[in-house]
Amino acid sequence: MGPNRLKRFFSGFVVPLVVALALFAGLVYFVFPTTTWLDQRAEAAELEDTLAALTAEQNLLREDIARMRTPEEIERIARRDFNLVFPGEEAFALLPSPPAPVEIPTSWPFSILYDEVLD
Repeated sequence: MGPNRLKRFFSGFVVPLVVALALFAGLVYFVFPTTTWLDQRAEAAELEDTLAALTAEQNLLREDIARMRTPEEIERIARRDFNLVFPGEEAFALLPSPPAPVEIPTSWPFSILYDEVLD
């Protein structure tokens, strides 16, 4: 192998191979970790929003618990849900009004029904 042949071999095969390997190494060490980092950052922001919403809901539930432990709220729930009354009080139950009667028209085809059943 002569020097020209060796030079052509390196410039035609080895140099592009080295450049391709350098580009691949750049992708592996810089681009892929960057995209992973960006994905993790977006996921962390989403999880922080979820955490904030859950914390707000937890605070509301704690306020409800504190309110439900008061004697006034216990009395209100006992009267509303269990119809409890204090001694000496009377409990009344109000029944719903009855449904309105069904009016059947006397025109055809209802006239047959009206003549045979309702008359």
